Amino acid sequence: MENRKHYTTTVPSDYVLVKYVDAKKDKKLIVAYSVLSFVPVVILLPLLCLASGLSVMDVLDNRNTFPALFIACIIMLVYIVLHELVHGVTYKAFTGAKLTFGFSLTVAFCGVPNIYVRKKASLLSLFMPFLVFSLLFLGLTVVLWPLFPLYGILAGTVFAVHLGGCVGDLHWALLYLTRFRHCETLMRDSGPAQWLYIPGADAERHGISPIVLPVGER
Repeated sequence: MENRKHYTTTVPSDYVLVKYVDAKKDKKLIVAYSVLSFVPVVILLPLLCLASGLSVMDVLDNRNTFPALFIACIIMLVYIVLHELVHGVTYKAFTGAKLTFGFSLTVAFCGVPNIYVRKKASLLSLFMPFLVFSLLFLGLTVVLWPLFPLYGILAGTVFAVHLGGCVGDLHWALLYLTRFRHCETLMRDSGPAQWLYIPGADAERHGISPIVLPVGER
């Protein structure tokens, strides 16, 4: 067994599986993430328009809207790739492990499927895209707003879409910081699926029930 500071290559015998999520197969999770991802846009877009003294229709009727939307779409496509790369760079910095990247109809992903990552590296990998791109898009919004209100609104909308795209990452981070905050965790992250293990003693102490998966999902 290779056991390093930020990861191990096998699960210790005293650890138990307590959480499993597959964003490609879990239909309820897909629906929940999809609905939650729209919430920032639904809240922030009207607020951005209101703060600019414009209605949503004013924005849609502006002759510069469609070129700006085209630019925003290009930015979002690039962002999706960069979001996963930031996950990957963080994982690589802590573990040096081989990364896996991919896309499906429901999720874009980066993972390290051949190792089990400890809490610090997992948390930073989860948070890093949120931190990096929140600062970037929020900064763009602040800079563009007084100069080009329409582009400021669209930058703010891109920021909102980014927040929605971090729903899955923030869900896992919240689990780490609440339910499993006192536990020595190990995560296997294949990209679309995650397995979370903690010591059996931690599970018993905190009333967390172990789970057993079908053979094909282990």
